[in-house]
Amino acid sequence: MQIMRRLMAREPLLESGAEPAVVGIALQRTCARVSHRLRDAMGVDGSTALLARALARTEVDHPVLKTVTHLNGNGISLDGVSASIDAHGVTAVTAGVEALLAALVDVLSRLIGEDMTARLLELDAPPARSRTGVRGQAS
Repeated sequence: MQIMRRLMAREPLLESGAEPAVVGIALQRTCARVSHRLRDAMGVDGSTALLARALARTEVDHPVLKTVTHLNGNGISLDGVSASIDAHGVTAVTAGVEALLAALVDVLSRLIGEDMTARLLELDAPPARSRTGVRGQAS
């Protein structure tokens, strides 16, 4: 759970009680960052397998995840956060994404250990810098 909390803490807007659209953007960035790190480290098939396993553990309790996730040519995509917030509300989607990320971290930690999971997800790394040097906007 500590790793999942650190993942969510990288997006301060999730803690601020911001407008639903802003929370949606922050949740989407978190999902995108995790998806990209998994795909880079494990490939499309490996990241899809991990996400499918995490989804299987969480979808029953969080049906909103059916609108957050999509299966496409690049595996499972977590790009439906904003649409899900519009349809189900920020509280339900936030809870679903948190549960999914916690399940994903749990599955990954069991496979490679907590330290490697934290490294893989780059929890200790500062946000990426763009070519202009602005934090939080990867180029």
